[in-house]
Amino acid sequence: MKAPYWILLIGAVPVAHGVAETPVSVDAAGLVRFHDIDSDDNGYVSRVEARSVAVVDNAFDSVDVDGNGLLDRDEYTSVRLAREAD
Repeated sequence: MKAPYWILLIGAVPVAHGVAETPVSVDAAGLVRFHDIDSDDNGYVSRVEARSVAVVDNAFDSVDVDGNGLLDRDEYTSVRLAREAD
């Protein structure tokens, strides 16, 4: 009789990095505070971070004035202004 083989996996649970662990509040314009969306605290909102807020994701290309693929605080603020203009 063959002995059963047991496999024990430790630490095999995937973890999503850059995902907010605590809920953040969204204002009436559908935006969150810059600090809350800038999950890596580098002073910019990347395309990946922008995807967490639909309003920012949809406006990303039009407000990324310098075309560097990152939104600084002023560019992020212009998302709100563009939203209010609609």
